[in-house]
Amino acid sequence: MDEKSLTAKLALALIPGIGAGIARVLFTRCSSAEEVFRLRRRDLTNIPGIGEQIAGRILKADTFSRAEEEIRFLNKEKLQAWFLFDADYPVLLSQCPDAPLILFSRGSLGEGQNRFLSVVGTRNPSSRGLQFARDLIFAVADRDPSIVVISGLAYGIDIQAHLAALDAGLRTIAVLGHGFHTLYPAVHRGIAERIARQGCLVSDFFSYNLPEPKNFIRRNRIIAGWSEATLVIESGIKGGAMVTAEMANSYDREVCAVPGRPDDLMSRGCNFLIRTNQACLVESADDLLQSAGWKADRQVPEPVQASLFVTLCDEEREVFNMISETAVTIDQLARQAGWPVQVVSAHLLSLEFKGLIRGLPGQLYIR
Repeated sequence: MDEKSLTAKLALALIPGIGAGIARVLFTRCSSAEEVFRLRRRDLTNIPGIGEQIAGRILKADTFSRAEEEIRFLNKEKLQAWFLFDADYPVLLSQCPDAPLILFSRGSLGEGQNRFLSVVGTRNPSSRGLQFARDLIFAVADRDPSIVVISGLAYGIDIQAHLAALDAGLRTIAVLGHGFHTLYPAVHRGIAERIARQGCLVSDFFSYNLPEPKNFIRRNRIIAGWSEATLVIESGIKGGAMVTAEMANSYDREVCAVPGRPDDLMSRGCNFLIRTNQACLVESADDLLQSAGWKADRQVPEPVQASLFVTLCDEEREVFNMISETAVTIDQLARQAGWPVQVVSAHLLSLEFKGLIRGLPGQLYIR
């Protein structure tokens, strides 16, 4: 990502009130953040959902200098930044209505053929809960080494999940509740360095954001939204793990919970989720894989064969040939083909139905 483009993306993300929802509306009209800042007031207010207030903030944006400071920090710390409409932004997370507009990371995000499992729980687990988390993740690694474990680097179940994944040879992602200028809890710095080498550290907070309590609730939506399944291991009836489970359910993701004794305070949350049909009961790695719809003998999908091309009409084939593994906008395709946008849109829909291309947020398309 070139620095000019990144500066515009960061500047847009820094404007108060502009999140994923407003950004998606803006990107129905614009193909880049730079283009957003070139719009006139009339152009902005004519976009459905963009009123005078948001238009005024964009036109008077004084966030570019702060964005440039952030880029200097990113370069110094060797961090990466991912914008919501980038082709390599985490796919499942991009589908969430409140997805972060910007993600910062150290390490490798690890998309591709990986499966993502979020593991959350109490910060004060029992020795039984800690051992179960470790044994389960080792068993999962044995059955499917492509699984990536996501958690929040917190005390208790979170850090145990990360450690078990590291020791079992799985990749793991730690989602932070603050900017990269610090690390909380500091005692986990050594583990965080291991995670950055065998996965990545991720945050949607700018460098100067401190680890305030409210930030960790906001952080939980990333843990819930990135994964196909969220597993709760020991939780009281209230707490961050229960919030994460609620978020995962709201995103229509699979939620699983490990049952416990009725008189155990740290099992009441899990038991409640199971009793109210908000989570599947999990007692083993096989239970988890079955609940998540994952098979242990997973096969890598075969690439699209050339023989499928005979089902395409000439115009569909022409549109398909203009699309590569780098995301392209519908407007770019229309300009390249010299056709009206609505004609290109119809062919794109057909190609999606045939499984040849994939649509991304912001009217982007990729093979």
